[in-house]
Amino acid sequence: ALVALGWWAGREAMAPPEDPLADRQPVTFVVAEETVGRSLNFAAGGEWRLADLARNGASGVVTSIAVENGSEVDTGDLLYAVNLRPAVIASGTTPSFRDMTIGFRGADVAQLQALLSHLGFYAADADGVFDAGVRNAVREWQDSLGIPVDGVVRRGDVVFVDTLPVRVVVDPTVTVGTELIGGEMILRRVLGEVDFTVTLASGQANLVPLDAEVRVRYGDTEWPGRIVSAADSPLTGELILTLEGSAGGPVCGDDCVEAVPLGERTLFPVEIVVIPEMTGPGIPVAAVLSRPDGSTFVRLADGSEVAVSVRAASDGIAIVDGVDVGAEILLPTTSS
Repeated sequence: ALVALGWWAGREAMAPPEDPLADRQPVTFVVAEETVGRSLNFAAGGEWRLADLARNGASGVVTSIAVENGSEVDTGDLLYAVNLRPAVIASGTTPSFRDMTIGFRGADVAQLQALLSHLGFYAADADGVFDAGVRNAVREWQDSLGIPVDGVVRRGDVVFVDTLPVRVVVDPTVTVGTELIGGEMILRRVLGEVDFTVTLASGQANLVPLDAEVRVRYGDTEWPGRIVSAADSPLTGELILTLEGSAGGPVCGDDCVEAVPLGERTLFPVEIVVIPEMTGPGIPVAAVLSRPDGSTFVRLADGSEVAVSVRAASDGIAIVDGVDVGAEILLPTTSS
């Protein structure tokens, strides 16, 4: 009896463990209609495209600003005042660079004569000579502005620009109370379009295809757009994407004036569609098998193989052509 008991115990101890996979039943999946897609959310910055227009020529404290951002100005319009002395805008390619008085000659004097003529104070030709007639016209002009009448045009009295009329933005650093020393860029020209950009960190750049669809949100409105260019920032290594509307032009279309304040950068939520949304027969990505020639297939529950093509995939689900909704397929059994 002892010998028999020992033999049985030894046999049990030495027997190999049972294979838990030996009696595994095939795992199947019923094809269902699924929707896949993937989008990434970022912030898009919109700002009006501006260009430098004019520098200030006066020194002192800004006591008033007469123009609003985005307003159109023309010859003779008041811009701002320094130490209560107003500065007006006029047409000319030669900037104000000196005080002008009787005896002076030059292109700046001719531009001053054109301004006085436009305002109705001067009737002679703009010959570039500051004579007694110009001095008398300047005195009348000064009297209309309510400043000391001395016949001398100070450097900061006139801001000459090469294009009029023009929409302008006052530099945000210049406000009432700002102290100026002369030479500051005080006016910028509105070029008429709003630029939209998205900045991606270096680790995000590879996540966004450059042909991706873009949706910028403004309140309850959605502006469709696209990526038109991408450039690396040499300082930060970030990728800067430039956007435009899906049909061209600014992303904000007719809403630009209302949505994007002039002179500042405004942020908007933006959705970049990495994988366009698609609906169709959906199966687990793991069920799609490959042949050496690169073709793909799935195995049906009866063991037969059916060729399929993957239309889109996201989050482990593939939308395929080749099988119908309701079909039963086998899943791989390489894992428990």
